[in-house]
Amino acid sequence: MPGFRRWGKSKFEKNPESSFKLLAAILVITFYLLIKEFSNPTVRTRDTSTFGAQIQHTAWNGTGKAQETRAGKVRSAMKYTYWKYRENAWGADDILPVSGGNLTTRNGWGAFIVDSASTLALMELWDELAHSLEHIVGIDFTHTEDLVDPFETTIRYLGGLLSIVELYDVGMIPEDILDGEARDLLLEHAVTLAEKLGPAYDTPTGMPWPRVNFKTSQGVADPPAVHFEHPDKPQYAHPAIGPARAGSSILENRVLTRLTGDPVYARNSTLAWAPLVWSKWKTPWKGIVDAPIDISTGAPVGRDRYWDGGHDSYYEYLLKVTLLAPPSDPHVNTYKTRFLESAYSLRKHLSTRSASAPEHAMQHLFIGKQDGETYHNEQGHLACFAPGTILLGSKFYDQPYLRTFALALLEGCHHTYTSTPSKIGPENWAWTPKLSYEAPFHAPETARAKKEWSESGFWSTDPEYKGRPEYVESLFYAWRITGEQRFRDWAWETFSAMETHCKAPYGYAQLADVYRVQPSEWPGTGEGRWIDMQESFWAAETLKYLWLTFTDVGTVSLDDWVFSTEGHVFRMIR
Repeated sequence: MPGFRRWGKSKFEKNPESSFKLLAAILVITFYLLIKEFSNPTVRTRDTSTFGAQIQHTAWNGTGKAQETRAGKVRSAMKYTYWKYRENAWGADDILPVSGGNLTTRNGWGAFIVDSASTLALMELWDELAHSLEHIVGIDFTHTEDLVDPFETTIRYLGGLLSIVELYDVGMIPEDILDGEARDLLLEHAVTLAEKLGPAYDTPTGMPWPRVNFKTSQGVADPPAVHFEHPDKPQYAHPAIGPARAGSSILENRVLTRLTGDPVYARNSTLAWAPLVWSKWKTPWKGIVDAPIDISTGAPVGRDRYWDGGHDSYYEYLLKVTLLAPPSDPHVNTYKTRFLESAYSLRKHLSTRSASAPEHAMQHLFIGKQDGETYHNEQGHLACFAPGTILLGSKFYDQPYLRTFALALLEGCHHTYTSTPSKIGPENWAWTPKLSYEAPFHAPETARAKKEWSESGFWSTDPEYKGRPEYVESLFYAWRITGEQRFRDWAWETFSAMETHCKAPYGYAQLADVYRVQPSEWPGTGEGRWIDMQESFWAAETLKYLWLTFTDVGTVSLDDWVFSTEGHVFRMIR
């Protein structure tokens, strides 16, 4: 298959190191098993059999039924989101929810349409899904004027296409909305897109290039970062990427291999994160990789260690591939070990409790970042995915200590939401660690920061809200796994705040400052409180997780389905 890296010397490879030869020998076994496992290219069954440990809570006693009013409100928000986009920005990647304009940010294929389709299907918004599918089947994924980001394209487009196929294959999409012929066309689109992404993996290590030029079928580096001491030199000798971009394609590509019978997709995504999973470079903390990472050598060129943005979904996929992969996969135990090591290292080295503040005596658990020898007492909203993912792992792997850790982290994220006037958490925040032998890296310096710290025990370092899903994603997992009503109530409080403060004339806007949301706090018309942007993950994830929290717990059960990092659902098949 043209464009895909296969065994043999890459054109970039001059003197490959012996460790990678050894790794190649190990992985050959994997690829042999993949060929055997996916030898039937015509998978069309509607098997929804489950396997392994029970993940979802079972003792519902009627409490797991849909909360129709709440679920209906979220569904209405999705309809509003969809129709404002359809009427004002159809075919564009994003709508500008305040002005009604549009943007091309994801190669012009209609990112919103593809990314939101699985949400429409689950909510049974059939008219809207029919319109979307009509557009999707006509997309030419071979053409774009822009360089392509393999990471974003895989999680939004490839994952979105495959999730629709998966939902059709289990009978969750009616034949009059999507028939078998159209379903096969969607799968052909997925194959076409995966082939065009193939050159991303043409590196000595198999780790992906940061960009792909579809016109030349070549991997491309990001613009070089400048060396901080020598502005005339690039920061790194070769292109380097973070763990998330290298390690977040294995779910989507394994599903594509299962649906087509071609092992090349699973093979490339396995190679892409192999230098992380089987790293020969020792790091101080088990399971935590040092980054960024040189795609030519696999060597870390930095010493960043954390579960926040840029690293997050690699750790998420270590767990989720063990849910998706068959037990015969020889690396399942390795993935499990790496995930557990990383989760316990996160607990031991990166989580700290906040010190009491003058007006807030309670302490909350947050997770920071390590940069070399420096601990950054700052967390991003993106890291609020960790409570849900760790809780999922604690149940699947029977790790009670991780359950306690995950729920404590979720309490911390919840606190950042309830502490602001908008009842929505900020993009980034910092705190004073309770136990520290050194002055913290971040300290509240401005009058505003000191006031926020005094009142809540943390202060915002970026007060925006970008429509992100991570907090409500973790609430969804907490509800489905524990059955505790409080998580549904927290989700409803959050959705109500979003309805109040984010709903704009043409969609749902981002907030410039979660502490200043009243029009009277902004000059002129007060619209400065909004950021004129609505990312596709608002529909693909945020609204989906909220709706799934309020609908019946049997809808896409965690015992049958795996959620990608973009919220797309894939079947567990055994």
